[in-house]
Amino acid sequence: MSVEFVPPTMPTPHRVLLLGAATGWYDASDEERRDRALPRFAAVVEEWRRLGARPLATLDDDLFMVGPPSGPDFTWYLLFEVDDLDVVVAMIQAVRESVDGVRLDEYVRFQARIGRPFFLLEN
Repeated sequence: MSVEFVPPTMPTPHRVLLLGAATGWYDASDEERRDRALPRFAAVVEEWRRLGARPLATLDDDLFMVGPPSGPDFTWYLLFEVDDLDVVVAMIQAVRESVDGVRLDEYVRFQARIGRPFFLLEN
């Protein structure tokens, strides 16, 4: 079987993988999580959608672990498509911004990776 390698390009829409992990989440009380962290997280996710980030898939690997991640440094993975890389910058900035006295980066951290569809699985 012959397989042709497709040289990488920067296609649009861009594939963006947000790698996420809880940080201060574990130091917060149940009340703080419920009343501050989770509402801010939900608002940030909605802001990402308004910015034009289109969710493709998610994976949360917390089924077989508890506590802060130590092996892989992340515990959830969010895959989006965006038309412009400035959207990714704005998505990360939204995590840093204080709204009603709450900064999401007090509770979680994110890292973005930009890539393309894997040529052997998606044509």
